Amino acid sequence: MDMRSPSRKLELLGLASPVAKRAPTGRLQPQQLSYISLAIDLALFVGAGAVAWVVASVPGADIYRLMALGIAGMACIIFLGFCRALKVHDPLLLLHTTAISRMPRMIVCTGLPLLFPLAMSLLFVRSAETEVHHLISWLLWFELIAMSATVVAHGFFQVVRPMLSDRILARQRVAIIGAGESAARLIKWVELTAPGLFEIIGVFDDRDSRRTLNSSVAHQIRGSTADLVELYKSAAFDKVVIALPHSAEARLLDLLRNLRVLPVDIVLAPDLMGFNAADQETAEMAGLKLHSLAHRPIREPQRLIKTAIDFAAASGALIFLSPLLLLIALIIRLDSQGPIFFRQRRQGLGDRLFDVYKFRTMYCDLADPKGAKQTKRGDPRVTKIGAFLRKTSLDELPQLMNVLRGEMSLVGPRPHTPHMLIGDKKHYEIVSEYSFRHRVKPGITGLAQVNGYRGAVDTPDQLKARVDLDLYYIDHWSLWLDIKILWRTAFVCFSGRNAY
Repeated sequence: MDMRSPSRKLELLGLASPVAKRAPTGRLQPQQLSYISLAIDLALFVGAGAVAWVVASVPGADIYRLMALGIAGMACIIFLGFCRALKVHDPLLLLHTTAISRMPRMIVCTGLPLLFPLAMSLLFVRSAETEVHHLISWLLWFELIAMSATVVAHGFFQVVRPMLSDRILARQRVAIIGAGESAARLIKWVELTAPGLFEIIGVFDDRDSRRTLNSSVAHQIRGSTADLVELYKSAAFDKVVIALPHSAEARLLDLLRNLRVLPVDIVLAPDLMGFNAADQETAEMAGLKLHSLAHRPIREPQRLIKTAIDFAAASGALIFLSPLLLLIALIIRLDSQGPIFFRQRRQGLGDRLFDVYKFRTMYCDLADPKGAKQTKRGDPRVTKIGAFLRKTSLDELPQLMNVLRGEMSLVGPRPHTPHMLIGDKKHYEIVSEYSFRHRVKPGITGLAQVNGYRGAVDTPDQLKARVDLDLYYIDHWSLWLDIKILWRTAFVCFSGRNAY
């Protein structure tokens, strides 16, 4: 991946993709509240159509039922489109405007989708068919109930909103790079415009002269960019805002090389004039237009789907495979002395370390807990049952517990130990982009594993090939790609190739 090419620069400067939003760890994030609010309004809209159908008592032929079903389906699609266009469920509007001020938007969203079919039905009002009159009655009741339900729902939200803000909502945690006037103005803007939505965790600057300035942000400076990367390992955050001049291209690219290890959104704050041209309707953060430099690879809705599938599949697999797991545990206990499970520190999301679980496959007195020395063919450290477990990848099954703990996914780049050596060098010393693979959760299996790169990494070329495949997976992730990898894994595991 050439970071110096013009096309790569354009991508890094955010000219290729919009800003992605990510949910923070912990409590409900404002963006998640937005999705929940939209889902409730859609459910109320659909429910209004169902209740109106009962009230209007539409009888008659199936053709009218099909017409009503088609009208309702199209109305729902148009409803969602208007909600998105008018930003009715934007967190800033939900939390910092009154229900009354949002009412015109909601009336448009609930009323306009039914306006056209109602007008068309009125053209046939003189028809002798009773069903047409019932259809018109249904549409009128549909509009009335939908608008009423929306008013009640948003009015209720107005009442419970203070409780949400204090007890349930988690603010989006933001780090700022740059200790100049842009950073000071950005912090002041966010505090005044969107209180309760964002938490500024600190200001970071690589220039020592900036960090010693007696400025309005001096008390919030927490170190350099390296300190920011290290901070993520102990306290995750959601967004990095770079408050530097837009003309400093070389410095921006250098910052991105250091920051792309973080699985967070990276955006460029507006220049000083940008604060005077803020647009509450189209901006991404407290009314400001931000330029995306890098975003979390798996977006929020996709992340929720992937996490749900991981949890459901891992839970089901542990239950279904429990007899096999117990049998393997018994054989390990009988084969050699020592614990059944082997734990080892691995690098995960955002370079954070976690303990990966595996069935023990080595003699206890010969094991390598740090993983500096990789396993080789005919390795004397491996037990007899351990060789079989490694060949069939059955030793990896306990990592389903890591999936349930939220440390791993079913599919993703394989986690490596931070002490792994290839020759006399560590992995990140061989491939400069190695840490980019930590922008997603590591997986039990991955694209590299189903393409022949399974087992030990013996040469720099093998490491580079694996990293290339891992980065391809991250850049082209889809649910269908995960399914294909899992399907291919079922055949690759029992081939035994490159596993020892």
